[in-house]
Amino acid sequence: MSAYPSHVESDVRNAWLDLEAATTQIGLAEKNLAVTRESLELTKQRYEAGVSDNLEVVQAQDAVASADLDYINSIFAHNVAKLSLARAMGVAADKYGDFLKAK
Repeated sequence: MSAYPSHVESDVRNAWLDLEAATTQIGLAEKNLAVTRESLELTKQRYEAGVSDNLEVVQAQDAVASADLDYINSIFAHNVAKLSLARAMGVAADKYGDFLKAK
């Protein structure tokens, strides 16, 4: 029999899985942000060449802003997941700073 109640093990396991998912989400958000920024640059070039109108530029800018927000939200979710793991491990009060260091 383990020294910890099964709900503690379960909480730690779930927090760890949440952290892994949040880490993956950051990577996806970073890639999406890069793609939308590149798309914006291409759209600006097309606009300057007279091939497209400013509506496409505004839509591309909106997509970048949305991708920025998704990235910020993924960083927030990652930090929450790290703190949830610290809490599940019983070290949140003492070592929360260690858990909030850069990924």
